[in-house]
Amino acid sequence: MANIFSPQEILRIATKVEENGKVLYGNLEKKTNDKALQQTWKYLKEQEELHRATFQKMLDNIGDYVVNEFSPGEYNAYVTAIASEYVFTQGLITEKIKKGFSGDLEAVEFGIYIEKESIITYSALRDYIMTEKQAVLDNVIAEERKHLVNLTSIKSTLKRKG
Repeated sequence: MANIFSPQEILRIATKVEENGKVLYGNLEKKTNDKALQQTWKYLKEQEELHRATFQKMLDNIGDYVVNEFSPGEYNAYVTAIASEYVFTQGLITEKIKKGFSGDLEAVEFGIYIEKESIITYSALRDYIMTEKQAVLDNVIAEERKHLVNLTSIKSTLKRKG
């Protein structure tokens, strides 16, 4: 039987993924020789810390954020599938921190993957958040979208250079 992920568990996972993302982007910042990419990794590292703090605050004040009377069923199965993939992503981040990347392009492509997974997961979590508190999560999702656009642009530039 598959795990059932509560909103609290998803917030814990999100907090951990943001922590791992911060470490990953910090490592990438140190390893690249491309100054523009170095600035991007630094910015993303800082953003990951802000997002981690946001999710930790939501977790610490869970009663103020999560809808308790959400009806179980098909949506829970969807969120469980999304969260399971996100747990897998956490493992990949840890592996990549240890292993590294063959070059800047591979690192950027992995960053794109992380940002996409974050957007999908946080968007699924949104329906569990009280309407008056959804703006907090919406801001994180909007920032993740900006990161995705930025990394996609960098990927195009790196491909033109290569």
